[in-house]
Amino acid sequence: MRYKKPSPVITFSALCLLLLSGCGINSEDGDSNEKTAYQRLAANGIERPPAESALAPGDSRKASAGPGFPARYAAPYIETWDSPAAMKRAREASGVKYFNLAFIVDAGGCNPKFDGTIELDDPGWISAINSNRAAGGDVIASFGGANGTEIGVSCKSVTSLKAQYKKVVDTLKVTRIDLDIEGSTLANVAANDRRNEALAQLQREYAESGKRLEVNYTLPVMPSGLTGEGKKLLQNATSHGLRINLVNIMTMDYGSKMNMGEAAVSAANALHSQLRSIWPSRTDAQLWAMEGNTPMIGVNDTRSEVFSLANGQTLVDFAKSKGIQQISFWSLKRDRECGPDGNDVSQNCSGISQSDWQFSRLMKGVADDAAPLRVSADDSSTPPATLTPTPTADAGGHPAPTATVKPRPSNTSSDVSTFFTTGQVLCESGRPVVGVWVQTAHSSDSRFAAWKPVGNGSTADWWTYLPRNEPYSLHVGCGGTPDRWGTENWTGIFSGPQNSFNCDDIAGDPNYKTCVHR
Repeated sequence: MRYKKPSPVITFSALCLLLLSGCGINSEDGDSNEKTAYQRLAANGIERPPAESALAPGDSRKASAGPGFPARYAAPYIETWDSPAAMKRAREASGVKYFNLAFIVDAGGCNPKFDGTIELDDPGWISAINSNRAAGGDVIASFGGANGTEIGVSCKSVTSLKAQYKKVVDTLKVTRIDLDIEGSTLANVAANDRRNEALAQLQREYAESGKRLEVNYTLPVMPSGLTGEGKKLLQNATSHGLRINLVNIMTMDYGSKMNMGEAAVSAANALHSQLRSIWPSRTDAQLWAMEGNTPMIGVNDTRSEVFSLANGQTLVDFAKSKGIQQISFWSLKRDRECGPDGNDVSQNCSGISQSDWQFSRLMKGVADDAAPLRVSADDSSTPPATLTPTPTADAGGHPAPTATVKPRPSNTSSDVSTFFTTGQVLCESGRPVVGVWVQTAHSSDSRFAAWKPVGNGSTADWWTYLPRNEPYSLHVGCGGTPDRWGTENWTGIFSGPQNSFNCDDIAGDPNYKTCVHR
């Protein structure tokens, strides 16, 4: 995805704009240096604008762990060369709470930074990430983009590259990364092979320690599907054993005027067929859940291409009908109408008539019925329909509980100590979730959780009330029936009001029957 550079001639009005908002890069100008946004500002004697959010007293430069992601979600790309406060403004105005952090590129010498200039533990960005996670959201670390140097290119060995990916993951405490690979980087076969091997090794190492690293690839596309280079990159990933969470297609800049909503749907359908050829054992539902779709809102770099609000609704409706996992857009800062004096539509506004954050609110609709259930203990509304398994002594091998799922308490003083806990579980094989058992530190508190299928049933929301906030592990049934599970999959020990897990119920996998926290 692109962002534009400022003109070498800096007028007073342009200087004011740059000081307030930062700038981007135009990869179409023939500049072979591919400098990032703030490197170009510095070259013109312009300093980075100060962050609008600072750490509160007593905070550190350490990221807190995030809650993970629902089965479907909207995650616009947020410019890391802009103010970190934009994340909070967007969340509070639109309800969007998942973001792709664009972009992490090399600062020189195999050294990843935001925009190639901003430290990964930058206090403003760490504070924004922590606040977003505290509000129930999460972030994805996005590498690459159209400009700058992706570290898969600059780090010349698998060992050094793996170490730098690990530094980013550990510093930001992300469980999901995005690799925006396009242009000359996509054509770099050696870098693609090195990247896939480094990430496959890192995935296995995290899994051995009970952690999970999910990898998204963001690739260029035409309405007819991925390019040959994009498909070869994914085939190479599978040859290294790299597990791909989703393939996110950039439904933008095709080169000529067309209906952009229909083009995005056409590209998604074509991608579905291409994914089937790479992962032939997966079901249609699993393949749709491997898709992401990212248009450039409003006026594209090809100015005759305009992605309208109506096109956005077409894409959201299609994504919901198919179970596409992620809808994104380029970019968050552009989600507003241009001002009366005009603004650069490549970086500051959409170029169409809209209200502020209107695309964010629209795209969020893809997840309206997919988010994990969040209910407080004093909420008196009626819970959704549940599947409550019949307890049996041998179901999955765990002991029979003394009662089925605890009913919702009334709002009385006797229920004040009741602790509500919830989350989401996923059976990676695509088989349905058939039961969730909560094993607590006090065995008498152990019980079946209530649960509700999401989508094709391989994902389920779960929830229960416990007498106290105590450590617990989940035993998740994948396949079979509620009375006799196909496989029983175990989590580690956790506590708190919300935890979500992905369960590897695929026989032969090194983490078979293990559930990893998102």
